[in-house]
Amino acid sequence: MTALRKLLIVMPALCVFCLPAYGQADIFHKNYQFDKAIELYENILDSLSSTGDSSGMDKVAGLLTQCQNGLNMMQYIVRPEPVAVKSVPVKEFFLYLKDLPDKSWIPVPNPFVKTPGSGTHPFYKAMYLPAGDTLVFSAPDTDGFWKIHVSYRKDSVTWTSPVILSETLVSGRNEIFPMMSRDGGTLYFASDGMPGMGGYDLFRSTWDGTTGTWSTPENLGFPYSSTGNDILFLNSSDGRYSIIVSDRIAEADSVDIFVTGLIATPVKTPLGRDESPVRIASLTPKPAPEAAAEKSETSRPTVDRDAYSDLMHELRSLRSEQRGILDKIDESRKIYETTSGDDRDFMASIINDLERKALNVRKRIDEASARVRKMEIQFLSDGIFPTEYGEPAPESSAEKPAAPEKYGFIKRNMGRIPYVVVEVPEPEFDYTFRILGRDKGQFAEDNTLPEGVVYQIQFAVLSSRASVRDIKGMTPVFVTRMPSGKYVHNAGLFRTYGEAQSALGSIRKIGFKDAFIVAYRDGVNIPVKTARTLEGRSVSGLSCQVVLRGAGESLPAQAVDAVRETCSKDITKFVSDGQAVFAVGPFRNADEARPLVSALQDLNLDNIDITIEYIKR
Repeated sequence: MTALRKLLIVMPALCVFCLPAYGQADIFHKNYQFDKAIELYENILDSLSSTGDSSGMDKVAGLLTQCQNGLNMMQYIVRPEPVAVKSVPVKEFFLYLKDLPDKSWIPVPNPFVKTPGSGTHPFYKAMYLPAGDTLVFSAPDTDGFWKIHVSYRKDSVTWTSPVILSETLVSGRNEIFPMMSRDGGTLYFASDGMPGMGGYDLFRSTWDGTTGTWSTPENLGFPYSSTGNDILFLNSSDGRYSIIVSDRIAEADSVDIFVTGLIATPVKTPLGRDESPVRIASLTPKPAPEAAAEKSETSRPTVDRDAYSDLMHELRSLRSEQRGILDKIDESRKIYETTSGDDRDFMASIINDLERKALNVRKRIDEASARVRKMEIQFLSDGIFPTEYGEPAPESSAEKPAAPEKYGFIKRNMGRIPYVVVEVPEPEFDYTFRILGRDKGQFAEDNTLPEGVVYQIQFAVLSSRASVRDIKGMTPVFVTRMPSGKYVHNAGLFRTYGEAQSALGSIRKIGFKDAFIVAYRDGVNIPVKTARTLEGRSVSGLSCQVVLRGAGESLPAQAVDAVRETCSKDITKFVSDGQAVFAVGPFRNADEARPLVSALQDLNLDNIDITIEYIKR
């Protein structure tokens, strides 16, 4: 790759971060001032629209959507009672979840979670392996995005091949740390692809025993979800607490485990004008009543502790922004070393802009630090020791009655990867007619024709079976031995005469000039004219499905919603030619499937091909 090519790849991302308004918008965003962040993000989008920087525009548009989600989520919130908080290293936070059994976490990768080419996940370093015969976990797909899978125990060592737990739990990005409720009726997980206010948000989905499906995921809302990365949620085994794992106020390479009182039926109310979202999100435990009473008698609180908490949150955001800028300076300098001429001068200007921005952020950090020190001095002069985000204050030398401990943290031991055999799925044969490369043609695995009216293209009658080379890349090819001993070779399975006609032209182009259309009803040969008369009528059984190609590893949320609103059919996923394909069905005939096709086409889904195809059975 040339130096100029590297430059063109990296420049759009750098341009976005170099915009002066971006840093301020990011601070507003992280501090829940969504209206101010929206205004700045919209201005940035206007600036980028004239540059043709599509990647930068997509990034900012995503941030804008998060802020709009945040505004909606902040209208009504719950107020769980903070009980305890503990900061732990992100690489082993799961060991501090004392409500889960000892040695119940095993390292990733393992026989269930394989990460070839996708690399390690910044948070999903281990998989929860509970006792039982059903295992729900996250694993990367072929694009490297993590999805929720399920596997079932078959015997003491064998487990079924993992499959997606439910398409309703799939976004275009990552779903991690699925945690099942004790009754198996609710699944909690984190996602950075479903509607949230930033980073990973926390979601729940409930099991519908009547329909046998998982419900559309629901965001747990603020303050369980925040503008940081909220990666795991579970309720304690005794039913008293909720546990949230998040990096919302954590230092680098660490997360906080927040413990709050469990709210069985959350009641959401509007955010008060005098309430600080930053303070609520910090889930700061209240001081013990005895300590609070003593402070009220002996101290003169002349400094706003909420303001101190907000200022500390701003300082953390600035430091995070500074780290990001310094990383981009390092990246730009590496590119600078590989360029020359005008490209080198251009990169030098980018580096200068980044360095000026770094100095500006450094100045703001110094100013914020000075204000923090001033407030801390005032706190101390008033006899108050400032606590940051619920960090317990040091004990005074004077004897005080100890407050009863509500929740204690215990570090568990890491488990070992057990000896298990995870089955590998057998690929399903694709009966869609295609012409592949030479020597890549395929014979049908099952020559039995489906029920109802179908058409095929007869292209050869030979004294022996054709070889793969003879069929010139066609798939599927059906072979039937006649009483005379000759072998009839037919290609494809088509539910309509029009589909067969289209394929006939393609088959003749590759050299089978005498190929012609034949028809069958319930496996018995009938005249094509009769088949065309019967075409479109309802036949016994279910025979059609709506197929979507080009969606990637997951369907867009609006497509899933359209399926749910239009019909009650299942969504299945399979792989064809190395690409994920989604099918909705079965339907009795094409007429029954067309309303869904129309609903999907009305969505104008980019690069997604929608067709009606038969079901081979």
